[in-house]
Amino acid sequence: MVGDYVKSRFEVETVWSSDLQRCLCTAEQIGVPVRPSQTLRELRFGDWEGRNWPELHEEAPALAALFVSGDPAFQAPGGERLGDLVTRGEKFIEEACLRDVGGDVAVVAHGGSLKGLLVALLGLPDSSLGKFHFSNSSVSVIDTVPGLVRLHSLNETSHLADALPMI
Repeated sequence: MVGDYVKSRFEVETVWSSDLQRCLCTAEQIGVPVRPSQTLRELRFGDWEGRNWPELHEEAPALAALFVSGDPAFQAPGGERLGDLVTRGEKFIEEACLRDVGGDVAVVAHGGSLKGLLVALLGLPDSSLGKFHFSNSSVSVIDTVPGLVRLHSLNETSHLADALPMI
């Protein structure tokens, strides 16, 4: 569904994707060869991987609150620091030459890595991570021209309206 939406609205020349299966499947729907990147993976949660949030909030409320607030200092035991997502965003910008690309580029990734990429592209401090939300299968549009990066839309989900169950 999101692939059809992107194909109908943009002339995508390059698709970058997290190398994890869920993102790769979505990226392939766009119909352009996909360039996988480990840099676009979700935050590594270490000992918290696979655990449910209600349990973690009860077990470690202060640490869970840091994550929810988007505090870049958050780090699950054995995991990656939340602020590292911005560093990875900067690394991906260089890897994909995003500031120099002519034409439309699609990036299919996870909420956390997309936040890091957005903060890096817009030149915001890493403390901005908690100010953005990405819904699954949402579309955001960023325009880059030499010397300027503009956020056109964030977290568009109108293309999902037909997929939502009626109550």
